[in-house]
Amino acid sequence: MSLELVQKQSQQLRMAPAMYQSVKLLQYNNLELADILLEKSLENPLLNFADSDRQADYFSYSGRDQTKSTTDVLEETLAQTVDFRERLHRDLHMLKVDKEYLMAADLLIDSLNDNGYLDVEPEEVLRNSGLNRDGMKQALVAVQSLDPAGIGARSLTDCLLLQLRRRETRNQLAETIISEYSNYFLTEDWTGLCQSLNVTEESVKKAVSEIRRLDPAPARNFHKESVQYVVPDMSIIKNGDNLALELEDRYLPKVTIARSEFELYFKNADDETKSYLRKKMNEANWLVSSLSKRRQTIIALAQLVMEHQRLYFLSGDEKYLQSLTMNQAAKQLQVAESTVSRTVANKYVQTPYGLYPLKRFFVKGIETRTGTASVFKIKSLIRTWINNEDKKKPLADIKLVDLLGEQGLQCSRRVVSKYRRECGIGSTVERREIR
Repeated sequence: MSLELVQKQSQQLRMAPAMYQSVKLLQYNNLELADILLEKSLENPLLNFADSDRQADYFSYSGRDQTKSTTDVLEETLAQTVDFRERLHRDLHMLKVDKEYLMAADLLIDSLNDNGYLDVEPEEVLRNSGLNRDGMKQALVAVQSLDPAGIGARSLTDCLLLQLRRRETRNQLAETIISEYSNYFLTEDWTGLCQSLNVTEESVKKAVSEIRRLDPAPARNFHKESVQYVVPDMSIIKNGDNLALELEDRYLPKVTIARSEFELYFKNADDETKSYLRKKMNEANWLVSSLSKRRQTIIALAQLVMEHQRLYFLSGDEKYLQSLTMNQAAKQLQVAESTVSRTVANKYVQTPYGLYPLKRFFVKGIETRTGTASVFKIKSLIRTWINNEDKKKPLADIKLVDLLGEQGLQCSRRVVSKYRRECGIGSTVERREIR
């Protein structure tokens, strides 16, 4: 093996930790990066950190004191918690729910007991809402579509059924046992169940096992949630028909290397000190280089997302969100998919319509006769058709499958049912207006 090859391999081995650092920096958001830079400033005397003019505004916006590390904040916020109802309110307002039902759904959430049940009549809560019985039902359906499954249930049976119906693969036997034969279940009369349902003991055991994995008190583990600070890593600004991207890293400290100090100290240092200074200079160079690469990568990816989802950012209408995968973005940017994944991780973008995780704009798509359609477009069509349906003869999921097929969108009934529930829309039974 040649000396040159040995040297190259040795260099690669020495660079590995620095390369790891460069990759690691990609996945930090600005809030996390600020703490990392603070740590680096204490570890390396050759790094200069000049506070930007807007750094104080940044920490003020995030609700933090710039002198506090993440550990300090975590310790201080142990007592700061959010009631599970607040989380439900937040999640509700992320759904596309008609405004007339939104306020009613908020009132229902406020009326949930500590286990997540609605143990009062919806009519009593909503008597002054101006909604008819069907409207109240729609508001309740919206609440019951939230996570965790079982929230908004009227009874234990209702709670368990809501959870079973949310499963990817429905277990009809388990649903039947809960809805019609709960007395057998409660008394553990498995023989009676087998005889009444004319099914095998093995089938009953599987159904019972699934029922026992359900949570009879869905809000039990969601009473309190630690406060999380979320600040934008980038902003997309709309000006008429134009869009502009702005990184929020101007709030971070400016990092420079104290080269003149290095030369001064190095000149008169002993061998041990020189070795230490060289190490710190290499670390400083790698940090500055990694920060620059991080910035370039985030800009490139954010611009790609902004252009790809241009119609959405101009209109705010989710139906214009286009299908986009991390693999597609990686190919366009000529980087590894893992690089895109790390860049997207934990990042938030401020849009004209609110603050969202960057990953929100990577949208699953379904192949059609004319290309790929986004999930948001399919959900928009489902909402439109159901809003305009005959409430006495609501559209079944299989009919929605046919309507989508006429649009060139091939979806299974299970997928349509899943998207409908995610829109906060109930089944035909729940939507049917009694004559």
